Amino acid sequence: MIIYATKQTVDRYGIRMPDEFENPRVRALAHSTYERERGDGLLEWGAKLFYFDRRKCIQFCNFASKLTVILADIKKNELKFAPNAIAENLFNIYSDDKKMTALLERFFAEHPIACYSKLTDRSIISTLNRTQSDYLYDGYRLYDFIEDNILHTLKLNKVINKENPVSKNVNGKREYFFPAEEFAALLKARYAPGKGRLFM
Repeated sequence: MIIYATKQTVDRYGIRMPDEFENPRVRALAHSTYERERGDGLLEWGAKLFYFDRRKCIQFCNFASKLTVILADIKKNELKFAPNAIAENLFNIYSDDKKMTALLERFFAEHPIACYSKLTDRSIISTLNRTQSDYLYDGYRLYDFIEDNILHTLKLNKVINKENPVSKNVNGKREYFFPAEEFAALLKARYAPGKGRLFM
């Protein structure tokens, strides 16, 4: 998994790029992950910091499907757990689909390492900005998911991906789709029979 972060996100969290690790083995692992997985939209995520109730939150957006995961109140020393939290949210989104959870297990087993890079993809930057302003209302939407003083981000991430349509241009025409459906279709196609991978 490659997480491409905005400049503000990199600066506020002190995120290190693959060539910035001092340990040569860690640096080599990060480099090999980046070289192997870049260009594979299912493994690439944009990341953008925003604030809710003065707490740091991060919006992650999958390049291929625009599936979005919101993590709230993420402190600097907790950022290392973000890839696991993304996976946890994906399993929750597809908790009622045994085929998808089986494919997700295979997917994450094949790609267990995460590294960071700088976000330059204008389309993903635009999607992150639009989601933050139009859907999240710059964070105020999160109040709708507070119950008994607890912010339920698992519920938020299921709703945003199953009920909030997004768009993309296909042959000059704008097409709308739901990110959860798109991610599922792409993952199932990835492991379809005849592609040399297990399909369940």
